Amino acid sequence: MTLSATEQLALDEAFRALEKERKEALRAMFAGTQLEPRSHVADAKTLAKEAKATKEKIGEVPGLHVPTLNAPSLNLSIFKGIDLRALVKFRLPSISLPDVNLSIIPDIRLGSLPGFSLPKVRLNLKGILKYKDLLPDISLRALAHALAVKWPDLRFPSLMVDLSRILDIDVDILFPDLRLAYPNFFRIDLQVELPSLTMPDLSLPNLPSISVPRIDLSSIRVDIPGIDIPRLLEIPGFDRVLTLLFELFDAIDLQEILLELGADFLTDFLSSALPIVQQVKSGAQAAKSWGTAAQEWHKARKTADHRPFLLPGDARAACDALRVLLERSRNEHATLATIQTTQLAVSTAGLFADLGGATGPAVAAAASVAKLCQKVVIMGARYKERKKVNLILRTTPENTLSAHLFEVSPLLGCYFLVNSTTSTVLNALSSNIIEDRWMEHAEANKRNHLDPLIRDAQRFIADARYVLTPLRQTTGMYVELGFSEKIKKGVTLAVKKRLGRAPATAKVPTHRYIG
Repeated sequence: MTLSATEQLALDEAFRALEKERKEALRAMFAGTQLEPRSHVADAKTLAKEAKATKEKIGEVPGLHVPTLNAPSLNLSIFKGIDLRALVKFRLPSISLPDVNLSIIPDIRLGSLPGFSLPKVRLNLKGILKYKDLLPDISLRALAHALAVKWPDLRFPSLMVDLSRILDIDVDILFPDLRLAYPNFFRIDLQVELPSLTMPDLSLPNLPSISVPRIDLSSIRVDIPGIDIPRLLEIPGFDRVLTLLFELFDAIDLQEILLELGADFLTDFLSSALPIVQQVKSGAQAAKSWGTAAQEWHKARKTADHRPFLLPGDARAACDALRVLLERSRNEHATLATIQTTQLAVSTAGLFADLGGATGPAVAAAASVAKLCQKVVIMGARYKERKKVNLILRTTPENTLSAHLFEVSPLLGCYFLVNSTTSTVLNALSSNIIEDRWMEHAEANKRNHLDPLIRDAQRFIADARYVLTPLRQTTGMYVELGFSEKIKKGVTLAVKKRLGRAPATAKVPTHRYIG
């Protein structure tokens, strides 16, 4: 059918009006808004609790020591099971031990060491050892050999550093050649390479791209009580643990994240990872493996091929595509992708193969470390998403969001869906609602395509850590309570009525606000 000139002009005018309405709706919803955390302490509490549990699991592994970061810490576990009587007249065998260079340990009696104080050592080892008065007559090299035999899976330089702390002797005085014999253990690398780090990772016009290939750890200044980063960087292995945090978060503004998470998380995470990096033979390699796995997952997310949400002329297909996108986005953080989960679990469990076999506290520690690293990766990914979205919201949302609403942020799309009228939603999803023929079966299309999409969007908003602020419209921001929720609220209300804290006419609510 051919339209007359007048009819064509009227049709063009109608489409221009729809386009204007679409932009006005997006502007009214998003202009001047930002995504803010539901609770500034929620992630901090969750991660701090997980880190504390991990620290407890690590402490249960024989020979491993969880350090106290804000005070000198002694690894008294290395003396458990040592028989001092057998060491008084001990002669070293000619057979050498793997990865142990005993020639750098002086063959000198402990009592002859400058500064050695038996009363101080007695106090340090109280309740750990018997026959402590024999210590002055025991050879330092014999004691080092006994420790290396007792703990073959702990790194030898770490054992010697712990020994120097227990004896209250400076490591460079006690073992002057230790740093030369094991340079990698004492090497402090303050320059961190993060080749995959680019912020923001967007292909949108007029947005800056900041590439940060190297980070100087010594420049980090996090003002958290009890955390002295410059001092801690002097501890062997601490630089590797801090590097691991950068790689797990994949973010340049780690200082801001750490300030939000607080001292509890930071101290417990660092004191959980540090003994692994320091004392387990493959600890440094494990930290690198965790970071590599996290970086591969971050890269995979950046190159993920999302199905476009806007399917011109077909609002039904657009609704179905959006549901797929929401489901994928919701599951992405929960599953962390196969490569991330598998590599973290395998590399962590492999650490403790010789420290406890396939059962016991070693496996529990391995699982706990892997789980903690995964939670950190999730936190970092969500933080970056929020920063990316807020950057876009501060630019020209009506131009940017009109074409890439759900690709930019499924969460923003959900807010638009549940807070807009049916006609506005259809206008955004279809470039030509007339040719789409939606209205021919409007009731069925709404029931089968649009309503399920809106319910998914409501659940997405309810589960999200971040909320849109300010929220100028609340249409659709209430969801019906489930059966179990109604039962719980009914019981609570009944108790309040009996105690006189609720009126007798009060009823159980049928909906809850999700904003």
